[in-house]
Amino acid sequence: MERILGVNLSGWFIPEPWVTPSLYAATGASNAAELQEAMGTAAYNERMRRHYETFVSEDDFRRMAQIGLNAVRLPVPWYAFGSQESDASYISVVDYIDRAIEWAAKYDIRVLLDLATVPGGQGDSNDSPATPEAVAEWHSSTNGRHVALDVLERLADRYGEAESLLGIELLDTPQMSVRKSLFSMTDGIPAHYLRNFYRDAYELVRSYMPEDKIVVFSSSGHPGEWKHFMRGAKYKNVYMDLHLYHYRDEHALDITSPRGLTTAISRNKRELKEAISTGFPVLVGEWSGAAIFANSSVTPEGRNAYERVFIANQLASFAPAAGWFFQTWKTEKRIAAWDARVALGTLERGMIE
Repeated sequence: MERILGVNLSGWFIPEPWVTPSLYAATGASNAAELQEAMGTAAYNERMRRHYETFVSEDDFRRMAQIGLNAVRLPVPWYAFGSQESDASYISVVDYIDRAIEWAAKYDIRVLLDLATVPGGQGDSNDSPATPEAVAEWHSSTNGRHVALDVLERLADRYGEAESLLGIELLDTPQMSVRKSLFSMTDGIPAHYLRNFYRDAYELVRSYMPEDKIVVFSSSGHPGEWKHFMRGAKYKNVYMDLHLYHYRDEHALDITSPRGLTTAISRNKRELKEAISTGFPVLVGEWSGAAIFANSSVTPEGRNAYERVFIANQLASFAPAAGWFFQTWKTEKRIAAWDARVALGTLERGMIE
């Protein structure tokens, strides 16, 4: 398979304050559920409909292709086909996924559909263990597993044969419970629950999706935990997704120092090596130019220069991976470390490839 050089389309179907702060202005909300509560269902769905219509367009796909990108990772919510619950209602986003699939085909871009939210919450393994963004209660909710499998099946049924579909990622960044000491485990979803879910989800999506489409599962920040997983001959084209961030976890260092930069890049190489040693092809599903700048005297221009060097070094460190997806394609405020139009748009095409 051609090496995957992609971007996430975060903030399109799952509104995020850092991507589109205007959606959240003056509401006090910090996520989609709070936003709906603050605005009321009718006003929320009308605002989201306008957002879905305008945030990503065919021109975005044209520009991605222009700078050498060949894939997008598209986070979709569990209510992708719409949901009418007593406490909240969500409009369907499939008409817009249809557009993405069509635009991608036109510009020779592949789409990885990523189930990014589930009822009850999956936590977020991108966060340091001390500050999980959301509690991982999906595994203990009564219908969470059923809803997740149902939407995966419907996505595979609708898009499995699409020429531009790269594949489906079964869950975004679930926080997995791992052993902390002899007698205690960290918070999160039990590993056996995740493994069983992934096996069931694999069989479900594969029944609609040919073997040349990939099925992706998250490392949950612990790539070494998956060594003997999905080893049977029936599992075809399964990839592991590894997220590599350097701005808010316990490993984060100031990249304005040579040691900080070297340590960050070494960590990329070490975690990639560990992931690849499990036998799966590995995708870096999320990464960015964001890092710690402890030196307060760094000018905005200096910061941009450091981030550019950091991005170039990270790209080089991803060489052993099957590909990568930068986080994200666009932000309203064009945040340099997170907006690919800024972060990757100025790189020479050869550096991206």
